[in-house]
Amino acid sequence: MTLKITPTFGAAALGIVVLLTLFTIPRAFGADGVIKTNVAFPFQVKSETLPAGEYQFSIDRETEMVSILGPKGSGGMIPILTALAAAPHSDATDAHIVFDKVGTTYTLSELWEPGADGVLVYATKGKHEHHVLRVKR
Repeated sequence: MTLKITPTFGAAALGIVVLLTLFTIPRAFGADGVIKTNVAFPFQVKSETLPAGEYQFSIDRETEMVSILGPKGSGGMIPILTALAAAPHSDATDAHIVFDKVGTTYTLSELWEPGADGVLVYATKGKHEHHVLRVKR
């Protein structure tokens, strides 16, 4: 028995291979949407102040939400306001978290995965500084 590949079958097979490749590449390069790090200072998320400590930030681009898991169950879910273009902010080796700093108050603002677009979760209006926490993978 021989299998005859028709042009329609070949095109469909090629399409499946292309789709599988597109969905596999981000995982192969570590863009899993999870950033784990120690935050050495308390910071604001929405109207809540979270304590300093070990945190896991999980970016879910499908639901457009970021989940935060911190010490003693602190954290929660926050919506992604918009995506931020990766170039020139992101490279393949480090993630970073940006906090907007006003006086002594730090507010979670941006999350960046290695080699991927960033996400904005809060935009401070008025004068502020950016405090960037780099996370090596």
